[in-house]
Amino acid sequence: MRPSSQPPLDAVNPLTFTEEIVLLALDDQSGAALHLPVTALSYGLAGAVLADLAVAGKIDTDAARLTILDPSPTGDPLLDPWLALIAAENKVHSVAYWLSVLSDRRAEIESPALDRLLARGILRRQDKKILWVIGLRRYPTIDGHERTEVRTRLGQLILGEDLPDPRDAMLISLLRGCHLTDHIFDGPEFTTREPRLATLAKMDLVGREVATATSAAIIALSTAMNASVPHM
Repeated sequence: MRPSSQPPLDAVNPLTFTEEIVLLALDDQSGAALHLPVTALSYGLAGAVLADLAVAGKIDTDAARLTILDPSPTGDPLLDPWLALIAAENKVHSVAYWLSVLSDRRAEIESPALDRLLARGILRRQDKKILWVIGLRRYPTIDGHERTEVRTRLGQLILGEDLPDPRDAMLISLLRGCHLTDHIFDGPEFTTREPRLATLAKMDLVGREVATATSAAIIALSTAMNASVPHM
């Protein structure tokens, strides 16, 4: 048993945005990845990294650019490689630019976040084989209170009229930007609250940029697919 003088890991180190997005992008029961629009999770994870760096006081963003406030390491291995990458760039770029860069590094963001969730005892790794050949890896939940807590908290915000704190505004914006809200808040009570959800999601710049990038990727894929279909 853990000594009473040592609080649980998540009490000392709350989940980062990056961990929360990874966790909420998995099916509660099976641990399989949810079916999201193409590149949605890539942009969602990229936005989560930027949100984590902003909360840590390392970057600042506005409509035109992302700037480094403090290039010194955070001490978090989930974030420091990306902080170093941004700090090493000589030119100042927009949030959209960095979302594009980081979205191409999805595996490098997602894998250590999954490892952290495993180490916290929130997920477990399950390897299966289909037809004895094709490997299938899933991450079923061991301890679901983090999922329940965030859904309850954000659900109350969507159904109520209170203003969110900055962190919840960021998280709602990221979740909507990568279409995870379609899975998390899909009950009938949320159907009439879409205007409220849209308003909350617009409160954070990074989340808005995630939504813009995801929408652009969906349109581009749709256009490419339509162009490849032979016309009769």
